Amino acid sequence: MAVVVKSVSFKIFFIFNAIALFTSLAVVVVQITLVRGETKAERRVVEIINKLMWLASVCTSVAFMASSYIVVGRKYEWAAILITVVGGVIMGGVLGTMTYYVVKSKKIRSKRKHARSGSNSWHRSEFSNSDVDRIYAL
Repeated sequence: MAVVVKSVSFKIFFIFNAIALFTSLAVVVVQITLVRGETKAERRVVEIINKLMWLASVCTSVAFMASSYIVVGRKYEWAAILITVVGGVIMGGVLGTMTYYVVKSKKIRSKRKHARSGSNSWHRSEFSNSDVDRIYAL
């Protein structure tokens, strides 16, 4: 039995570490079997899997921060706080930046789609550039 099993930081670590592990494994399994993303259904699955990858990353980060309190928290609390702040800033910055670009990309696609709907003079081919949009990992 773990010595620190009753501490809050260990419980946080244990829960988030388990979530990160199993979502990461699920993502790996799906990414290995589905890498193309050619059809609309495959692209939707890739979008969902990308969201799960972000969940796994966030849970891994939280689990690591919680474990820093377990390992050094009592004696060197400043180190655990530093790890939490640095990790939080990095993950928050990355998630915020990605969210910004996803929202911006969706607005641009919406404007293009709206502009295209006005003219019916051309026909989109099965493999046109507009059919294969970028898929951001968020």
